[in-house]
Amino acid sequence: MKILEPKLLILASAGSGKTYQLSNRIIGLIAKGVDPERIVALTFTRKAAAEFADSVLTKLAKAATHPEAAQQLEKELGLQDVDFVDVLCRVSRSLHRITLGTMDSFFARVVKAFQYELGLTGGRFDLIEGPRQEIATDSILQHILGDVFGSSEGSEFSHAFRRASIGREQQGVARNLREFIKHWHLRYRHHPDHEWGPPALVKRKPEDWEKCKRALGKEVIDQVGELKDGHRKALKESIGEILDHTIASGSLGDKIGSLTKCILEAVSSQSGDNLTLKYRTEFEITGPSATALRKLVRLAAQCELAAAAERSRALHEVITVYDQQCERLLRTRGQLGFDDVKLLMGQWAQNEEARLRREAIDFRLDARIDHWLLDEFQDTSAAEWNGLLPLVDEAASDDQERSLFIVGDRKQAIYAWRGGDVSLFDKVISHYSPALKVEALDESWRSCPEVLAMVNQICGERGAAEAVFGEAAQHWDCPLHESAKPLCDPQKRGHSRIEMVTGWDDKFDRMEEILRQLGVGERELTCGVLLRGNEAASKVAAELRARGFDVILEGKREPGKDSLVGVAISQLLRWLADPGNQLARGVVAMSPLHAALIEAHGKPWNAIWSGLSAAIAMDGYRASVAAVIAECTLDWSAYSQRRIQDILQALGDIDRRGHTTHREVAETIGRLSIAQSPGVAAIQVMTIHKSKGLGFDVVLLPEIPSKVAAEAQHFRVMEGKNWLSEAPPQWVRKLNPQLDELEHAWGLRQQHEAMCTLYVALTRAKRGLYVLLDPPSASHDFDKASLANWMMRATGLDSGDDQAIYEHGSFDWSHDVPVITEPPARPAIPALQGATANSPVHASPSSLASHEKHSASGMAFGSEVHSLLEGVGWTDEASPTLPDTAAGEAVRKLMESDACRGFFIKGGRDIRLLREQAVDAEIEGRWISGVIDRLHLHRDSDGSIRRVEIIDFKTDAAESAETLRAAYSQQLVAYRQCLQKIYPKAEVECLLLSTHLREAVSL
Repeated sequence: MKILEPKLLILASAGSGKTYQLSNRIIGLIAKGVDPERIVALTFTRKAAAEFADSVLTKLAKAATHPEAAQQLEKELGLQDVDFVDVLCRVSRSLHRITLGTMDSFFARVVKAFQYELGLTGGRFDLIEGPRQEIATDSILQHILGDVFGSSEGSEFSHAFRRASIGREQQGVARNLREFIKHWHLRYRHHPDHEWGPPALVKRKPEDWEKCKRALGKEVIDQVGELKDGHRKALKESIGEILDHTIASGSLGDKIGSLTKCILEAVSSQSGDNLTLKYRTEFEITGPSATALRKLVRLAAQCELAAAAERSRALHEVITVYDQQCERLLRTRGQLGFDDVKLLMGQWAQNEEARLRREAIDFRLDARIDHWLLDEFQDTSAAEWNGLLPLVDEAASDDQERSLFIVGDRKQAIYAWRGGDVSLFDKVISHYSPALKVEALDESWRSCPEVLAMVNQICGERGAAEAVFGEAAQHWDCPLHESAKPLCDPQKRGHSRIEMVTGWDDKFDRMEEILRQLGVGERELTCGVLLRGNEAASKVAAELRARGFDVILEGKREPGKDSLVGVAISQLLRWLADPGNQLARGVVAMSPLHAALIEAHGKPWNAIWSGLSAAIAMDGYRASVAAVIAECTLDWSAYSQRRIQDILQALGDIDRRGHTTHREVAETIGRLSIAQSPGVAAIQVMTIHKSKGLGFDVVLLPEIPSKVAAEAQHFRVMEGKNWLSEAPPQWVRKLNPQLDELEHAWGLRQQHEAMCTLYVALTRAKRGLYVLLDPPSASHDFDKASLANWMMRATGLDSGDDQAIYEHGSFDWSHDVPVITEPPARPAIPALQGATANSPVHASPSSLASHEKHSASGMAFGSEVHSLLEGVGWTDEASPTLPDTAAGEAVRKLMESDACRGFFIKGGRDIRLLREQAVDAEIEGRWISGVIDRLHLHRDSDGSIRRVEIIDFKTDAAESAETLRAAYSQQLVAYRQCLQKIYPKAEVECLLLSTHLREAVSL
């Protein structure tokens, strides 16, 4: 392989060294004189991106210091006389400017640099991800539930929501709304022009069922010919079951008798005038009776389809409301998630204006980027490729000076559910052929021969795959894998084995036996237990911990949940956000933090709240929480110390970001998740999807499903050309050829992805691979399209013998692995400390407020009031239009009150009005950030600012002006300090305009 081929696509099987080839490509380009900053290498995880950089630097360091390594690297690159010391220096100097990262981060950097060119003209671009995005989503849902449902304008939304929820009335409103958002919002964003529930899809109305069903049912019975009494009675009962069906319930086909199921199958599959049915024995329905029965069943199906289409249209209305709130509360303020960023990058294909804007960006980026490297291409979505295409296409069209390198594996395409489009391989190969060279890598540098024997036995033999998965396996292409020569050394030998084990209790016992037999926990072995879903992973992790094993779940730690000190800190922050939270206060009271808080701020809880809030305002969250921890007399364990440091680091990030509240901080820490790699002697329990890209000495697979790989109940969304719809029940789809074809195509994709998932699971193992299969029952269908059947057929285990075993190698391979002589080294735990003097903390003035609204209705009312006041300018220049709502009435009365009217009248004065004005300033070692609701800058005749009015709107149900002063004085003082620094010669006045008191409270 010529790794520096200008246009190269590598199909790299699992463990074949794609990271090695990627780093060779980067080193080779730089060795040929390419400026490192003109290279972009993109992958999908931060871990993989870090591996890029590590591999590049490690290879260069070895080549720069060892002549043998330099010669080997020159041979792999196809270059001569390379000065690797010079290359290493160039890379090191440019490392902070080289783009070796995730596709998401690259898109975010482009949007940040060109937000106005991309049409993002609201606030400063702010990427929200992880807990912040979850918090933002929850806040929007609270707003919808508390405001839209509760307002007069909400009646239309409520009606749409009820129509969208038909058949799900047993679920809660919030649960339904969350489910709708999860399954439909991204489709809504990606396909803005699609029609939802198109009328052309249906021929009936849902209400036609009740109008017509009884006449057709009566005709079936009245016109039926001679039948045995048993058949006639069964037919009457089946007709009764069909007539009892309620449209939109979807239950027909699930809880019905065998004859009714037979009728549904016959109507969908049999042609001609008659229907052959079976109830114990076969019988036939003929003439008008058969015609009426067909009409009855098809009427039910058509009305169900109409109901699904109607729900889809209602869903569209619900999702539209949610998206409008996202637009108003997030996107127009510059707050975008990764999906928003991808869509923004792909807008160039939507209209001419967006295309011209993107051309201006591409022209500037294209002048800086010459070489593209794309990793894990099978996981790339159509939206991501669309965002990259203009840039990549330009580089690929240059024959000499520029290059394109793509690497991926069709067999590892397991992320279709989040947009991964494996068909992009064929599109790219076709588009760039013949300039694009295609190479394959099948030699494994991860797995020993004994492991690959099982991989080849199952995945490399197409006959078994086609026998089980049929059409879905026709495009399955898995060449036989071989271990690289170093792994064929007898000292690298391993073991693969399949066993039949019944039920989870026996599987837990057998897993423990295998782990102890291998010496996992005693020998220098890494181990992965891979499951299908998060629930099973949690269950297995808990059981193995109970049996004395050191277990890491999902490759992450959750400091706010998985340690006592983390829970105490998390609950302390929740109590700060809501002093009325008795559960949070109780947890704090029982924790070691309580004594430290009393020592610092006094015994009364209100004194603790005020003192800690003031400390946070002055020093930030990190320093304040660190101070509490430092005062605890408890000698924290190393485990607790690590969790404390995790939380303090996250709090430091929050301080630097600013613009936050106690509630947001509490939610962020409560949801904090940090990636954690396993060390020697650790068992990592995770889903197969999370294991992609990883390798373990030992892999256990205790959960290979025997159920059909594509289960009909998971087919929820139908998508045709320019239309979307919720899927009706399966029995309805079977009766409609168009829908049946859509489901068939979906099923093929699901089965192929299941095959890929098994391949990924098997190829994570380096030396030990152990599969625990459920033994087949006496009635087991060996032709069912399941992963268990694929394994059994491929290995000859289709006899049903629960003792049958596939095995290659033996357990004694682990005897060659060294025993752990001392515990793995732990990183040093830095001393707990707050912010340093030369690193100002980032505090938000709003965090100083002692009143926070937490009910959904209160938050919604406050949000609407602020939103309305944000739109109010000078009333003597333009009268504002206010809605007929409680918030609209509150704003109207505030502006009409004698005490406040003057603040909305310009009266010919030279005043500059700023609304929702962000401020940032460093004051006495603190970095103060906030947003001022309304700012008046009064000018002198010479244009200089002589007076500044800071106006903050408050919706608290305060009893007096003194109550407001006590609650918000510190917040407004912080704002005054910021503005005084900006306008040192101006008089700065702070005012609270209260919608409840209708007063202007001066501070």
